[in-house]
Amino acid sequence: MNIEQMLIAKFEILTKKKVSESDLIKDLKIDSLDLAELIMEAEEKFNISISDQELISLTTVKSIIELIKAKLT
Repeated sequence: MNIEQMLIAKFEILTKKKVSESDLIKDLKIDSLDLAELIMEAEEKFNISISDQELISLTTVKSIIELIKAKLT
């Protein structure tokens, strides 16, 4: 399972609906605790660190995917 598939699957579990990369995080109605948990899980799985400042800038599912990919290169 690649990064995109993993994150979209996690978002779909949280929202109980189909999610795409272009979806805005705020429109998915995910609370900050769920988002923080998802980010922490990604940090552990991929052995990366995402700062609070970076977290604030994340607005779409795609922006999270791109940030994780950037951290891995």
